[in-house]
Amino acid sequence: MGFFGNISRTLAMMKASANVLQKDKELVLFPLLAAACIAIFLALMWSFGAIGLDNTEEEGQPIAVYVVIVFVSNFIIVFFNSALVSAALERLRGGDPNVYSGFSHAIKHIHHILIWSIIVTIVAILIAAIKGNRRGIVGQILGSLLQAGWTMMTFFVVPIIVSENLSPFAAIKKSTSLFKSTWGNQITANFGFGIFQILALIISAAIGWFFGLIDQTFGLVIGVLFAAASVTIIYTLEGIYKAALYEFASGEKPLEFQESQLKTAYSVYRA
Repeated sequence: MGFFGNISRTLAMMKASANVLQKDKELVLFPLLAAACIAIFLALMWSFGAIGLDNTEEEGQPIAVYVVIVFVSNFIIVFFNSALVSAALERLRGGDPNVYSGFSHAIKHIHHILIWSIIVTIVAILIAAIKGNRRGIVGQILGSLLQAGWTMMTFFVVPIIVSENLSPFAAIKKSTSLFKSTWGNQITANFGFGIFQILALIISAAIGWFFGLIDQTFGLVIGVLFAAASVTIIYTLEGIYKAALYEFASGEKPLEFQESQLKTAYSVYRA
C-alpha cells in the first residue's frame, strides 16, 4: 500500500489506542507526573545554583553537573514511561490496570530501568557531541541519522524490559530483531505521533493568541494549558500504541484491538 497507506493504518491504530484510553483515563497521569517530577527536579537544581537562566552562569558550571541533570531527567522519563507501558500491557492482556499497578510493576524492574537510563544518557551525549563538534550541516545530518536509527532500533526496549524482565542489552538485541519485521509501522508511528504533536502545539498557539487578544496573560495560560493537555494525551496514546505493537510483534493479539485492525495495521511496510 505504500508509505501513505501505512500512515492511514497508523491513524486507525491511534483511534484504537484512544478507545483503550477511554477505558483507563488514569493512564494520562503517568506523563503528567513525569513532567511534574522533572519540573520539581530542575527547580531544585536551580535553587541550589546548579543551573541558571544566565548564560554566563551556565558556562561556569562543570560538565558533570549537566550529565547528572540529563541522567536524572532521562531516568524519570524512562521510569514513568515504563509504568505507562506496563499498565497498557495489563489492559491489552485482559486486566484492569490503575496507577498503582503500573508503578508497582515498573518498580520491579527498577534495576534494568536504571541501567537503561544510563545507556540512553550516554547515547544522547554522544549524539549531541557529534552535532556540536562538527561544524556545518554534515555533523547535523550525521547526528540526526544516528538519532533516528537509535530511536527505531530501541523502539521496543521498554516493553521488553517490563514484560520479559530482560537486561537492557538483551532488550536492545531483541528490539533490533523485532524491528526487522515491523520497521514500517515504527517509522510511521513516530512520524504520525510527531505530526499530531506539532499540530497540537500550533493549535495551542492559535488558541493562546486568540484569548491573548482579550488579555495577554490569560491567553498565555490558556495556550500553555491546552498544549500540555494535548501533548500529554498524544504521549499516552503513543505508549498504548507501542505496547500493542510489541504484543503483536511478539506473536500475541492485544485484546482491545480488533483482529481486522491487527491484520491491516501490522502489515509489514515495504518500500
